Amino acid sequence: MKNKESILNLLQKNARLSNKDIADSLDISESEVQKTIKTLESKGVIIRYSTILNYNHPDTKTKIRALIELSIRPEKKEGYSAIAKRISENSFVIDHYLVSGNYDFLIIMEGSTLQEISEFVSEFASMENISKTATHVILKTYKENGVPFNPTDKEKRLPISP
Repeated sequence: MKNKESILNLLQKNARLSNKDIADSLDISESEVQKTIKTLESKGVIIRYSTILNYNHPDTKTKIRALIELSIRPEKKEGYSAIAKRISENSFVIDHYLVSGNYDFLIIMEGSTLQEISEFVSEFASMENISKTATHVILKTYKENGVPFNPTDKEKRLPISP
């Protein structure tokens, strides 16, 4: 259904759009928008609406995010499922993906300190089925979920002169 995909695209760009705004944009009735969204929510297509925070901004509480790659030895009967469940249940885990390439899992985690990140990685690196890890701490975010952060702000750096 074309309207369903169009509604989802609009909501992904801005979940705060009203049903009226969506209806006007797609030239359909507000009731059709409302019915479609309710159906998508009840089917589990739309799971949650969220907000993207700019952690580069001084008014936000600083969080440390890291990308963690894990190489896994799948369990005989469960494959990746059992270990994926254990990892996903950890409160530090924001996103968790099964990926192709040199590693099997890509995890995005969030902590308050580097120590929390380190403890998380140590905990999972010592699990029986994990054979290799790589950790990348995010130093600055330039774009997230398609949203650029401060695209016109100039970096405030001291000029280097000889």
